Amino acid sequence: MKTSTRTLHSFIAPFLMFFFLFISPLSFAAEDNNGMSLSQDVVVVEGKVKNFKKEKQTLMLKTNKGEKMDILFDWNTALVGYSSLQEIKKGQGVKIWYTVQGKKNTAVKIEKKLDVGC
Repeated sequence: MKTSTRTLHSFIAPFLMFFFLFISPLSFAAEDNNGMSLSQDVVVVEGKVKNFKKEKQTLMLKTNKGEKMDILFDWNTALVGYSSLQEIKKGQGVKIWYTVQGKKNTAVKIEKKLDVGC
């Protein structure tokens, strides 16, 4: 009986080793649908701050093409060049990455453009 048990273990051990070797990488290929949908297109726009209302969490932007657009922001909005929302002022140049959800433009990232002087 001991030889048959040893033979059985000699076949099972390599099988289990190959099973765990190939199954673990396949588990990482599963999709995670709990996170943000990557199907949302991110649009980039540049311009100057026309109006900023921290209480309503909105920013009116006058684009480089002369169009005006309202952009919403929330706690997920990343700030580059700003340490807080209080630093955003009228007339500052900004570059904004945003997503379109229905009729709302929601900011993903707001970057302060450098002020260039003489």
